[in-house]
Amino acid sequence: MINVRELIRESVTRVNIVPRRQAIPGDILETSFNLLKGVISKYNADNLLTWTQNSVLIPKATRIHIYDESDVIKGQYNLYFDTNDEREAYVLTEEDYNNDIWSIVKESPNILFKVMPVGTPEGTVYTWQAIPVSEPYPQRYQEMLDYQNMLHFQVRDVAKINSIYIVTAPNEEYREYYPLEYVNHTEYDKYSRSSRVYTYTQKSEGEWVINTKPNFMNGDYRIKMTYNEAMEFDLDSDLYIPDNYVELLIVALAHKLALQYPRLDDAQMTRLQQEVQVLVDNVRTPKAEDRILNRSDYFGIDCQMTQGQLLAGNGIIF
Repeated sequence: MINVRELIRESVTRVNIVPRRQAIPGDILETSFNLLKGVISKYNADNLLTWTQNSVLIPKATRIHIYDESDVIKGQYNLYFDTNDEREAYVLTEEDYNNDIWSIVKESPNILFKVMPVGTPEGTVYTWQAIPVSEPYPQRYQEMLDYQNMLHFQVRDVAKINSIYIVTAPNEEYREYYPLEYVNHTEYDKYSRSSRVYTYTQKSEGEWVINTKPNFMNGDYRIKMTYNEAMEFDLDSDLYIPDNYVELLIVALAHKLALQYPRLDDAQMTRLQQEVQVLVDNVRTPKAEDRILNRSDYFGIDCQMTQGQLLAGNGIIF
């Protein structure tokens, strides 16, 4: 365990920016804190921070919305209801009309509801106007339908998705785990509906959308997502991290500060950079997903390629 201020003090001292007994000036403290956040974020993205690794089981779905505090893709002025009774119970205001609120209801497909003002002897009131829609749908309506049909699952502080597994039995004693292959989002649509692949896009901090193919697996199953949690801390936080990572963060921050506030000669900078690399190598854990994949002729559950996988180029040696 180390306090953030203590970590920063040790780093600025090692590269001769501030004497150990002297208070760290506010601008240097702020810069150091921001650099430390950048270092931790990068190492987390590189899978170096083993203590941030976590996993969660998610219900069966082909399109999964992972969210935490933010829900950007919902749309600030979009409303979603399961029934018309729920929609009618929502009290509309002039602000809803000015914001051009749209709503859709699961039990009323192909109907878009917009806010309409109605004059009465008592003044203007606001009600829902039902508008039938047909293809080609307006873009905003398409986005709302997509959101309505997703599985929405809250997971705390997802900084990076590492892998997706299929879990074939609800009973832990008999569970089997089969990995899906990640493909780039731009390549995803060329795979068939039965391909054992997945992709994802990050929508905002802690918010992701995961896609899997609808016909690759029958029966009862769930999805296991392994991920790295984001680290939230401030200047007064205590970092409860393994001891070998404490030195890594001190030296890595010292190197960043030495570049920001040059105090060392070339030889000292070279030694510092080499020390960072040695510490990184010492904590690096080999991971299957970090290795270069030269050949892939099967996906997880069986050893047979589907037609879609063959057409997509799987099994070709690069």
